[in-house]
Amino acid sequence: MGDADVERTEETSSRSTRERVLQFGFSPPGEVLHRLRSQRGMSLRQVSAECGLSVSFLAALERGETDIALERLARLAHVFGHDVGSFLGFSRRDAGATVFRREKIRTLLRAPGVRYRVLDVPHTGYQVIQTEFDPGCGVPEDIQHEGVDLLVVTAGTLTLRNRGQSYELREGDCGFWLAGNPHSFENVGLEVAKAVFFLDTGLYQ
Repeated sequence: MGDADVERTEETSSRSTRERVLQFGFSPPGEVLHRLRSQRGMSLRQVSAECGLSVSFLAALERGETDIALERLARLAHVFGHDVGSFLGFSRRDAGATVFRREKIRTLLRAPGVRYRVLDVPHTGYQVIQTEFDPGCGVPEDIQHEGVDLLVVTAGTLTLRNRGQSYELREGDCGFWLAGNPHSFENVGLEVAKAVFFLDTGLYQ
């Protein structure tokens, strides 16, 4: 198959997915499965072991060669921390936006002069953390945990220390690192520093 054939196949598949979303309000379960397990680095065998569905069935589902019953879909969705609705990502029916009001978000005094507001994103295991660092304050100890971290500085200047190196992040700067590497933060500036962290693990319970 040449490059042109591959492009036509991918275009046809993409168009088919869009048409199905428009018609039925959800993406094909096999495509969702492939996307989620690829994002998490899971093999079909690993998914099979957790949901009790055969590898051959899951492979056929990914290829669009078979459909899946609701009870089986619920077992498959559970592997990725979803219910059936969130797994399919209802885009047109039944699912509106979820709003988290300020007073409902957990607050945490992480260290003297360091305030965290922690939002647990439902069905994902992700956390979004709004932070404020008073001048001269920080999280001095080395932090290590599973997953990856993404940081966006929204005000002031924040110093990130990662594996013995220091990085100065100003308003609008972003940082990304493997969370298993020792890291810490400090505001060495003269004004309050604010940042938003995105964690792919539920570190703060």
